[in-house]
Amino acid sequence: MLPRCEILMALCPMYTTHESQRVRTDAMNTEDFRKAIDADDGLKSKRRNLFLLSLLLLAIVVSGANIKEASSLIFKIEFTNHENLQWLLIAGIIYSIVRYYAYSEIYRNELFNIWSKKLINDPTVYYYDQQKEEVKGLVEKAVDVWGGDEPGLVEPEYRRIGLLKRVIVYPTKEEDPEHGIIYFKRYINLNKYDSNWKRKDFLLLLWIELRYRASAWMAQRETLDLVAPYLLAFAALAAFFYKKFS
Repeated sequence: MLPRCEILMALCPMYTTHESQRVRTDAMNTEDFRKAIDADDGLKSKRRNLFLLSLLLLAIVVSGANIKEASSLIFKIEFTNHENLQWLLIAGIIYSIVRYYAYSEIYRNELFNIWSKKLINDPTVYYYDQQKEEVKGLVEKAVDVWGGDEPGLVEPEYRRIGLLKRVIVYPTKEEDPEHGIIYFKRYINLNKYDSNWKRKDFLLLLWIELRYRASAWMAQRETLDLVAPYLLAFAALAAFFYKKFS
């Protein structure tokens, strides 16, 4: 059984006393990234709230338990309506999911950066031929510029810009009459198809991406650390609504 004080704190996450110790994840290596997650009290508190609420709802739904009374050293609360308590927990879980999603965004983005670097460094996907100054690999069909004109192609990045929308980004520069040389990032849209780069090529790229995502699940424990609260929350909600309306 969960300690009473933890149940009360989980039901009222807005009153928790943790202050978020936000950290920057720019240019992190894997070890720094791991330490950042472990040291982020704000992320841990939101994850803890989500776990507690999900476990409590699962316990009520699966075991058929009926909470009649809960008390602490100061407060004594009697739950006389089991139905209302369940809906209160549903609201608390949804609120915690939203809060946890916001707090975990920088870490989800960093995880994407970690495995996407491995993807773009896969020579079957992207390979820059230094002698010919050309891009080789699967995405060469989508790159319609020559490396001699765009030397930044040697430093590509693979990014997502939306649902199933992907781009390759590389640094470049242009000379402006007023401001001189301007440095910026240029995007190659992988969702723009032509006679060379076709939809089937993009789907193959997504399949390769899926393999790297799956590999990250196995190799990066941080992936499961971040996703596990969502899985537990959705399992609790699914169990509740299945029992409620079946």
